Amino acid sequence: MKRILIVSPVRGLMLPIYVILSLLLLIISINYFKDILVYAGLPSGIGYALAVEISFLSLITSSLNIVVKEFKSPAIVPEYEVVYVFGFPIYIPRLERSYVTTLLAFNVGGAVIPLLLSLTLLYLLPHKLLILLNIIIMIIISKSFSKVVNGVGVVMNPLIAPIFSVLTSYLLFFNDPLLIPTSAYVGSVIGTLIGADLLNIRRILEARPQLISVGGMGTFDGIFISGLLSIFLGQLILSI
Repeated sequence: MKRILIVSPVRGLMLPIYVILSLLLLIISINYFKDILVYAGLPSGIGYALAVEISFLSLITSSLNIVVKEFKSPAIVPEYEVVYVFGFPIYIPRLERSYVTTLLAFNVGGAVIPLLLSLTLLYLLPHKLLILLNIIIMIIISKSFSKVVNGVGVVMNPLIAPIFSVLTSYLLFFNDPLLIPTSAYVGSVIGTLIGADLLNIRRILEARPQLISVGGMGTFDGIFISGLLSIFLGQLILSI
């Protein structure tokens, strides 16, 4: 049974800073999303309206996580028995066999919305086989460069996916340069999601965390940022 968890990425004094950075990123993402939607063939007005909607939804749902799977693994948990001797408690340790539960969830703003946008662009764009080739290449690259750090999760340099996705898109679409930023976005988002996150789930489970949230930092997660950087680098190539 699916559940929705609300997990705030920051608390305390960092919250105002996070809000300011989120609003700045919101403004930037609107322009970038509008461009790739227009490149995909949508009218400018519709592209801008959808870009605003996508950006706001990504921001306000960055703390929502949809739980899709629950894992239980056996564990030895220390327990204590209390024995009173003349009224004084004596704690006697013992080991008890129990289970550790780990929840696998997808963050709405950081994973679900970028994935839905990528699949929509893939449907609208021509040369789907070439874009799928870019996605496959990015899955391999993301898996190769990502690593799992206990207590942190999956770690990968945020520039790797955008750079390789843009270079691959350039080689595939140098005769149709307007497709470069959009292909780079799709390849970066889906490639990072599968290669860096999903293919490392088993290694993350070995650390037995309480929650695995794919895209769990919302607007500041690697999937979301990699997508925006891919559009930026793709447009940079167009301007050269």
